[in-house]
Amino acid sequence: MSEAKNIKFNIYNPIITYEHRAAYDMIVSHLQEIFPICNQGKCKALEVSDDPQKQKQINDLMEKVEFFSNSLITITKVFFDQLYRAKQTSSQSISQSTAMIKIDMIERNLLERTCDVRWWALEKAFWQCITLSNNSKDSVKGKATDSSSKAIREAVELACTRLEDIRNSYTLYRDLVIADTNGVIIANSNADRRSRVIGMNVSKEEWFQRALETKDGTEYFVQDISSSELEDMDALVYSTALRADGDEQGEVIGAMGVLFDFQGESQIILNDYLPKDMNERTLEGWFSFFTNKEGKVICSSDENFIPSGKIADLPRNHRNLSSAGEVIVSTGVVCGNRSLIVSHKSKGFDEYKGLGWTSHLVLPESAMFERSMTNEDYGISPQELMNSKLIPERNQQTYREIQRNKGDIQLISINGIILATDLGKAGTSFIPIFDQITTTGNSTTGKMEELLSEMSSDMLEQNLKALENFSKQAIDLIDRNLFERAADVRWWSTDHAFWEALQDGTDEKFEQAAKRLGIINASYTMYRDLVIADSNGRIVANSKSENRDKLKRMNVSEQSWFRQGMQISRSVQFGVQDVCDSDLENEETSLIYCGGILEDGQREGKVLGVLGIFFDWENLVFPILEGCLPRIKGEVVDGGAAFYVNDEHKVIATTDSENFKIGQVVNLPSENLNLEAGESASGIFSANEKKYIIGSSRTQGYREYKGLGWTAHVVRPID
Repeated sequence: MSEAKNIKFNIYNPIITYEHRAAYDMIVSHLQEIFPICNQGKCKALEVSDDPQKQKQINDLMEKVEFFSNSLITITKVFFDQLYRAKQTSSQSISQSTAMIKIDMIERNLLERTCDVRWWALEKAFWQCITLSNNSKDSVKGKATDSSSKAIREAVELACTRLEDIRNSYTLYRDLVIADTNGVIIANSNADRRSRVIGMNVSKEEWFQRALETKDGTEYFVQDISSSELEDMDALVYSTALRADGDEQGEVIGAMGVLFDFQGESQIILNDYLPKDMNERTLEGWFSFFTNKEGKVICSSDENFIPSGKIADLPRNHRNLSSAGEVIVSTGVVCGNRSLIVSHKSKGFDEYKGLGWTSHLVLPESAMFERSMTNEDYGISPQELMNSKLIPERNQQTYREIQRNKGDIQLISINGIILATDLGKAGTSFIPIFDQITTTGNSTTGKMEELLSEMSSDMLEQNLKALENFSKQAIDLIDRNLFERAADVRWWSTDHAFWEALQDGTDEKFEQAAKRLGIINASYTMYRDLVIADSNGRIVANSKSENRDKLKRMNVSEQSWFRQGMQISRSVQFGVQDVCDSDLENEETSLIYCGGILEDGQREGKVLGVLGIFFDWENLVFPILEGCLPRIKGEVVDGGAAFYVNDEHKVIATTDSENFKIGQVVNLPSENLNLEAGESASGIFSANEKKYIIGSSRTQGYREYKGLGWTAHVVRPID
C-alpha cells in the first residue's frame, strides 16, 4: 500500500490551525524568556557572593534550567508534529476503510447479479417463448395459423409477466429482456418501455454476442458500463444464453440480458458515510466515486465536480492501480482543493472477479485535523485517555517526557530558593528569578498538557465516529444481503416445478422439484439447503441429496418459518425465522427465509406449500463482520470485535466468541441498546474487566426489506 507523506510540523503550513499556531508561539516565546532570566541569575551570583562554590552552584542551576528549557522547545516541535501525525494516521485509516467498504458493497451486489442471470435463463416461460417464436419463423411464410399466432402472443405475454415478477421481487433492475438468436427482443419486464424495446435488434451489442458464446448454463458475461440501445443512459448488462428445454447443457436458442440499476445503487453507496451539513448536503470538498479500468468515472457523488464519463481529476498513480485489492493514499489537489485522496482497487468477491473498478474517496486535507465540536462527557479523564490504547506509544512517551521536564524545572527552582535562603539577605534577589522560572515552566508545560488533553479528546471522538461508521457498514451489508434472500425466496416460490409438484403429488414430480432446487443451490452457494414442505408440513423435496433421507422423515408444521409461509397469499410476500437453533440442520444457528408456493404459480391465490431456504449464516456473516473491524494501517486493532444482536439484545454473530459469546446479552450503555431504526450511537462501556469504546447502528432495512430489528456493534479496548 502506498501512503501519504507524513505531515511535518511547520508553523507556516496552512493546515496548522490558528489556535495551534498561537499556542506554539506562546510556548516557544515563554521558554525563550527563561534564557535572559538565567543570564541575569548568573550575573547576580557574582554580585551577591564571593564564594566560588556558591557561584558555581547558582551557575549550575541556571545552566540546568537553560538545558531543560532547550529540551522543552525541542519537545514542543516534536509534540506538535506528533499531534498532527496521530490525527493524520487515524484519519487515513478511517478513510481507507471507507473506500474499501464502498467497493466491497458494490462487488458483493454484483456477485448476486451473476447468480441471478444464470438461474433466470432456465425459466420455462422464457425458453418456451423463444422456442415458439423460432418455430414460427421456420414455418413457411404466410402459413402461420391463427392458433399458432395466438400461442405466440400468449407465450410472449407470459414471458413478460414472469419478467415483471422478477423485477418486482428484485427491485435492483431497470429492465430484463430475452432475445432470439437473431438479436430481436421478444419480451421485457419494463412495461413503460415495452413498445420501444420489443422488436428492437441488439445483435451488434456485446452482451448479446457474448451470451450466445457461453458454453453452458454456468457461464455468463457482463458488459461494463457503456451505451446500449436498450436504454437512454449507460447500462451495466449481465447476460447468458437461453437453452432448449431449460437444460444447462442444451442448444443455445436465444439470450437473456438484465440491466442492473447501477447508477441508482451506486449513488446510495457513494453518498453514505460522507459528512453532511444541517440541510443534509455533503460538505464542500468531499467526494466519493467509482472509476473503471480505464480510469473513467462511472458514477460520482457529485456529478458537477466529478462528472461521469470523464477521466478522474486525480494524480496519475491513483488512476493506474494495477493489482487487485491495491490501495494508495496520498495528498494532492482535486477540484482546486488540497485533499487527502484514497483509492482502493476492486479485488472481486468470492467467485466474482470484478471488472477492475476502483473506489475513490476525496476529502479536504484540513478535515484530518479539525477539532471536535461535541465536547461530550464520556466519563473518562484526560489522564486516562492519554494513557489509553487510543494514543500512540510515541505520543505517550512525549507526554511522560513533558511531565519529567516539568518536575525537573520545579525541583531546580526549589533548590534555587533553598540556596538563596542560605545566602541570607543577599540571596533574596534570587527568589523572584526562581519564581519566574517556576511560573514560566508551569505555564508552558500546562499549555502542553492542555494540548495533549485536546489531542486525546479528539482521538477519542475520531475513533468513536469511526466505530459508528463501521457499525453502520456492518448493518448495511447484512441488510443488503438479506434483501437479496427475501427477493430470492419470493421469486423461487413461483417456479413451475414447485407448484406443479405440489398439485400433482407424485414422486416423479417431487424428484423434478428436488433437481430444480439442486440447480438453484449450485448457482446460489450462500444457501446450505432449500426445502419444499407440503401443506401438512411434510418435507417433500430438498436441494442437497445427502440430507434427503433425514429430512423426508421430518414434519415442520410447528416451525415458525413454515407457519409464516402458510399465511402467504401473494407472491410478493415472504417470511423469515430469525437466527435460531433448528433440527433441520446440524449447525449451531440457522436463518430461514420462506415463501408461499401458490396454486398454478399465480401472483395471488391459494397456498399449496412452503419453500424454505437455509442461509449459510456463519460462513457468510463472519466475513462481513471481520471486514468492519477497526484497523490501523490495514491491521486489525488488537482486541477489536464486531457482533450483531437481535431485538432481544442477544448476540447472534460475533468475531470474538470468547468475550462476546453467541446467545450472550452484553451489558452495553442504554444509548447503544435502545436505538430507533436507522440510528447510530457511540460511547464507552466496561466488560470482561476491560474498558471499551463502541459504535452501534440499528437496522433501517434496505429498499422494501424492513430488517429484523438487529443492531451491529463494533468495539475496541482502550486499556
